[in-house]
Amino acid sequence: MPGSRYPDLDPIDHITPRQRQILIHLVRGKTREAIAKDLYLSRSTVNRDIRDMTRTLGASSPEALGALAYRAGFLIEEHFGVTAAADPLRV
Repeated sequence: MPGSRYPDLDPIDHITPRQRQILIHLVRGKTREAIAKDLYLSRSTVNRDIRDMTRTLGASSPEALGALAYRAGFLIEEHFGVTAAADPLRV
């Protein structure tokens, strides 16, 4: 990550535990307001963390965060709230 204090780390390693919680709620389709309420955070904190993760991971949008994190192995299918039995498209 350019300008990082720890350039040897992968960008995904810069995501904090709180940001990871926010990301999991985000990929499950929760609104920023609901995430803030569930995690006892202010909406501005949630917005800032989503913005920071988007920049850190180089996502084109907050919606792309989940895909990037999944491809990096940071999230697994269970984080998306989908199980193999519940996914009608899974073969």
